[in-house]
Amino acid sequence: MRFSEYAEEGLPLRDILVIDTHCHLGCSPNPFIPYADENEQLIHFQRSMNRVGVDYAAISMMRGLYTDELEANLDLAEMLKTNSNLLGWATYIPYLSDKSLRIAEQCLSASDRFIGLKVHPEVNDYRIDQEKYAPMWEFADERGLLVLAHAWGANSDPSLFAEIPARYRNMKLLLAHLGGVEPAITTSLQLANRYDNVYLDLTGSLISSRCTLKQFTERTDPDKLLFSSDMTFLGLYSEIGNVLYADIPDSVKERILGLNAKRLLKCIP
Repeated sequence: MRFSEYAEEGLPLRDILVIDTHCHLGCSPNPFIPYADENEQLIHFQRSMNRVGVDYAAISMMRGLYTDELEANLDLAEMLKTNSNLLGWATYIPYLSDKSLRIAEQCLSASDRFIGLKVHPEVNDYRIDQEKYAPMWEFADERGLLVLAHAWGANSDPSLFAEIPARYRNMKLLLAHLGGVEPAITTSLQLANRYDNVYLDLTGSLISSRCTLKQFTERTDPDKLLFSSDMTFLGLYSEIGNVLYADIPDSVKERILGLNAKRLLKCIP
């Protein structure tokens, strides 16, 4: 079957590895997210994963981004024990550096399915190139971790990341949303082309920029592009549809949907 036919026939992608690299559990001030209880949310989250055929979803906890409840990461560690298709991001708050990294260390010790750190400079209102992020970069670099960084807005414009990948060569930087809109998208693509350790997360970029996935694959190595949905914040179905219906070979779609992420993640068999 062609990849688009799975969507047209409403079939899960059972024979195709799908790794959703950017997801959340919990609620935010905006937009409205149903099912305020995280465990109830997870039930519906898993139903969506099964319906589409997502093999793994990498979660960060909204409480660990929007509030000082970094213990939410430890709640995620408990969820990973009973949900083998979940991966974890430990959230980092720049104003709570010591606590963030202490809990991140606990998470990494608790499960090898914690794959790195998640940071959101817009939510925390602190620019990504400022000093309170230095401990996070050092922590990730020492351990060879991924860092998923929101990259859309004044505090997280991709241009602000320009010197970070060169300084911390052992960590891998995943720029969320690919910058979102131009000219930030062009900057994100340039960073991916410049640095071996920079990768791009597609969430929201195709809707907001009016660019196509084909254009992205023509401007950077498709191996640098990773599928992501931002579920439950955004919708899994529309985001995966942008890949399934893209005017690119199915072999390239397969890399973007899962094989590129698998290459980066030691915990995926």
